[in-house]
Amino acid sequence: MASGGAVVTALTMANAPWEVVAVTVCATLVVSLVLGLAKILVPHESAHKRDVALEWFHYRERRAKRRERRAEVRKCRRRQRDQGTNPQEQHDRAPGEDRPLP
Repeated sequence: MASGGAVVTALTMANAPWEVVAVTVCATLVVSLVLGLAKILVPHESAHKRDVALEWFHYRERRAKRRERRAEVRKCRRRQRDQGTNPQEQHDRAPGEDRPLP
């Protein structure tokens, strides 16, 4: 792959529109910044890389489980709302208190 400077020079010499050159410059800057940050943030020893990868996978699993639980809660609330029951009213009732169903 060619470097960003070479691509920009080629686009300029080919009389490409300035928008294309500007987008290419911005993309080159973003890619170089991301690669530089990755080099700084990713540890050099393989054991540490493994720990970082495992932590990332565990984090993603926790987020997925939380997302599933929130979806289940939303589904349950939607079902209760559609049936006309108020979950707060059911929660506030005293134990053994009987109320007629609507």
